[in-house]
Amino acid sequence: MIKKILKKILKKINFFKYLKYNIILNFSKKVSGLPLANKGLDFIVSYSKKNFISHIIRPKYSEDFKLISTEQIDQKEFGIIIQGPISNKKELIFLNETLKIYKKIFPKTLIIISTWENSFTENLQNDDYIKIHKSEKPKDPGLGNINYQIKSTSNAIKLLKKEGIKNILKTRTDCRIMKPNLKSYFLSLQKTFVSTNPKDSRIFASNVATCKYRIYGLTDILLFGTTEEIELYFKDETEADILKNYSFKRIINETAVMSEILLCARYLKNKGIQLDWTLDHWWQCLSNYFGIVDANSIDLFWYKYDWNFEQRFVKNYLFKSSRSIEFSEWFSMYNEYELNLKTLDYKEKFFLDEKKNKITKKIF
Repeated sequence: MIKKILKKILKKINFFKYLKYNIILNFSKKVSGLPLANKGLDFIVSYSKKNFISHIIRPKYSEDFKLISTEQIDQKEFGIIIQGPISNKKELIFLNETLKIYKKIFPKTLIIISTWENSFTENLQNDDYIKIHKSEKPKDPGLGNINYQIKSTSNAIKLLKKEGIKNILKTRTDCRIMKPNLKSYFLSLQKTFVSTNPKDSRIFASNVATCKYRIYGLTDILLFGTTEEIELYFKDETEADILKNYSFKRIINETAVMSEILLCARYLKNKGIQLDWTLDHWWQCLSNYFGIVDANSIDLFWYKYDWNFEQRFVKNYLFKSSRSIEFSEWFSMYNEYELNLKTLDYKEKFFLDEKKNKITKKIF
């Protein structure tokens, strides 16, 4: 009945009169022999004259999530940090359902929820494996709230380190992973792709917001590494102290030294790496010291910033190259194949308006 009504409405709109459109009402309908989702009040109306539109359907609630992990990993091998604010009941519900799902795909895994004293944590999951840690907010948030992130993450790392956790997956309260058997996957990446320095271990980052053409632009949305490496990455220093102690200017070679760029540049300097603030050196660092994990490979959902266009960082066919680096490109870099990315003349550029104390950005 609803489908017929929608069709009648669309037929009355001249724009759609002679064009094809697609209406999906029943998500529980079997596709290739299996249903996509449980029954509910769902519908999609999509139309494009020049583009193919596809959809990803994920359950909002853990009761509709049936996947489980079957791997056997020692509890000390793997811990999780979920860092960030819980500002309202909507965010609380999202996080609570995330934790219920993590009980299925990360069973018996120590999870630290690191947030702020004024965050919504009422009825939040809390047991032997899920610990809530609240910190007092620093007085100065720093650009992009970097001081908040450093403080809350470093506090959570201390707790996991105290419990003897060897490796840490750092994520955010607005992110959700929805694929089982990932502890062995991350540990396998670590085992397979060793660092150029055998004493160290790589840090693996999500391809979402790890930008190819932004110097030292490693994302801070999702990171995985040994406890020692993650601890060094989020070393407890304020933004002001970092800028001073590491002799960083606010803008270096058209790159804003802020947020994730600040964290990445500081980490590299602490590893004894001389920075020259060029894209060539950034790509070399990606090859030598980091690794890339595709969001699709771990079913990562980031519930923020145009979340319904979740391929926004990695799929844009109007430019000669996507904004974010993917595993396939990183793998070629790792094996020292020359991608000649510099020939595209792409670079993310930042500009400082000193009068307004404001940084603006041009992507390409």
